Amino acid sequence: MIIAGLKLTILGMGVVTIFLLILVLIVSISSRLLGEESTKERIKLEADERRRRKRRASGKEDGTLIAVISAAVAAYRSKRA
Repeated sequence: MIIAGLKLTILGMGVVTIFLLILVLIVSISSRLLGEESTKERIKLEADERRRRKRRASGKEDGTLIAVISAAVAAYRSKRA
């Protein structure tokens, strides 16, 4: 009975080990295949972030936002008065 349990334990651990090895191989192969695309996406995201920072630094976005908020406040006050 104990020998059968040990055999089953070793078989189960072997199956899990083989499954994990196959999983590692699949993940590494897919990362090599898709690595180029993720690099392109990362470069595009960094360029977009730089553009956003330039806009914020120039004040275009802030000026527009301030104008919209001021107009909303003015409209609200004119309705209450």
